[in-house]
Amino acid sequence: MAHNLTRELQMRVSAPARLTNPKRASLWIFENLSTIRSNIIRRAGRLVRPNGQWVLTMSANEAAQEDIKQHLSAA
Repeated sequence: MAHNLTRELQMRVSAPARLTNPKRASLWIFENLSTIRSNIIRRAGRLVRPNGQWVLTMSANEAAQEDIKQHLSAA
């Protein structure tokens, strides 16, 4: 199930990278699950409650922020 969910997430985030051909290769070029896990899920963060509302704070890594924003906007 985790495999199918990560594939679906990647297909929603990016456009197809290939055209179909007689050998029927996948239209998308997928990243490994371990790469997605290390880039998005296993990131250092802290849950804080500054004004009574929970907020997730993370490092100011612009590449990671853009990656997460792209995935959230597609969902």
